Amino acid sequence: MAARDRNTLTQNFVAQSPAMIEVMRCVDLYSRARTPLLLVGATGTGKTTLAELIHGCSGRVGPFCPHTAGEFDRSLEQSQIFGHERGAFTGAVDRHIGVLEEAGDGTLLLDDFHHLRRSTQTILLRVLDRGAFRRLHGSRDLPLRCRVVIGLVESPDDLVERGAMLAELRYRLGYCVIRLPALAERREDIPALALRFLHRCPNETQEAGPTRLAPEVLSVLEAAAWPGNVRQLEMVVRDAYLRARRGTMVRLEHLSELVHLPVRFERRGDRAANARAVRVALEATKGRVDGAARLLRMSRTTVYQYLDKERGLSQASSSS
Repeated sequence: MAARDRNTLTQNFVAQSPAMIEVMRCVDLYSRARTPLLLVGATGTGKTTLAELIHGCSGRVGPFCPHTAGEFDRSLEQSQIFGHERGAFTGAVDRHIGVLEEAGDGTLLLDDFHHLRRSTQTILLRVLDRGAFRRLHGSRDLPLRCRVVIGLVESPDDLVERGAMLAELRYRLGYCVIRLPALAERREDIPALALRFLHRCPNETQEAGPTRLAPEVLSVLEAAAWPGNVRQLEMVVRDAYLRARRGTMVRLEHLSELVHLPVRFERRGDRAANARAVRVALEATKGRVDGAARLLRMSRTTVYQYLDKERGLSQASSSS
């Protein structure tokens, strides 16, 4: 792909971490291929965004058509994917065009693929092998013109092992694979992602608000656990924007309770583990006791008590 075209398409895609630089290398490698592609990543890691980027880099003239397997009615999913002719089943009074045909010369994303029935996967395997498909109750083959991209939340091997994916389909699709890292595996990207989401907020919320994130907020966002990945970060930034809309900067008090650290404070938990949680929270907030207390869902007094205990233990150790 030409450098100018690539830069145009990727200017809104944050890839500063080593993990995402590798993802972008794979985009360059696979974007113009005609073969089916597997995108593997947990919920919220950005599979749809990446699939759209790959489509844009592919040079395909057709549309980008994203779908999740969970949106199909299980009793009608074959019709919804492959289409049907009139009379294919009771109630089929008209011809129906499936998503394979709708995608035309573009790209079809089938995310959450493990939700598809095995019988449907068998038909799809045959379609990919032959490069053609038939509508249900159809009498002629139609050429497969779109590129099929399949999104998985687990590794294909794990899905095969628990029976959620056909082994034959896994081997048929296993040559072009891009693995998306969890947000916790690409922490270097968090500041740029958070700022990008913040700067989108005026258009999305129709509310004027802050344009900056306080340094301690960025520190907390970089240290947080993010089980919901990029999607969760976007929601947290949007919520903070609304909470801080009368100011010019998002501060710690504007962060929602969805932000939490990879360590937890348990009121009846192990004292050493709780002391570590306090230390991590203080490091994340650059020593701000009020910020640490907010992250740990405790009072400032409790944080100070743990600090006093730490100092007492340290002094006792040094004097012995």
